[in-house]
Amino acid sequence: MMLSMIVTTLLTVLNGFVAAQCTSADRIGYASQVPYAYNLSPLGASAAAFEAIPFNADCQTSIAANGAPAVPVAIDGNTTVVFAVATRQLFSTVTGNYIDFPANGTTDIQTNVTLGVRGIITIPVTFFANVYLDFDDDCTITAVRAFAEVPTVVLGLLLDPPAVPPGILPDDLIMGLLGGL
Repeated sequence: MMLSMIVTTLLTVLNGFVAAQCTSADRIGYASQVPYAYNLSPLGASAAAFEAIPFNADCQTSIAANGAPAVPVAIDGNTTVVFAVATRQLFSTVTGNYIDFPANGTTDIQTNVTLGVRGIITIPVTFFANVYLDFDDDCTITAVRAFAEVPTVVLGLLLDPPAVPPGILPDDLIMGLLGGL
């Protein structure tokens, strides 16, 4: 009885020293699953791949286009998967280059997304996005934050997408109405 208490106590202390750690390689590995899932066919395979990505139950997803304020598109891990599966039908091709930020546990997917009806037709419109995946120590994704430049290429021509002009963003508008308090 006493021996089992000692062993249990030692294992508890040891477990405190061996905390879960999410490495850069782990984060980049999980991040690379996102474009992979978008590019899979048929839909069932793509959906299964999205479900295998470790989205935290509380993971929230937002998109900010061309400098506009971020718009929430998913409120938890389940709706993040549903959003990914739904948008997958609109994307013909998704690329991925990865930059990891070990100091804060975030990985950036730098992606070019070409629009089109999945597997049927490619629309010659591409947009660029930085998609930041925030990870916790257990390597689950706690937030997905996408910053998109829409569009960046149309009919093969590189565009400089318009940005939201100053005074249009809510904070700028409010500060203007309040006289810059």
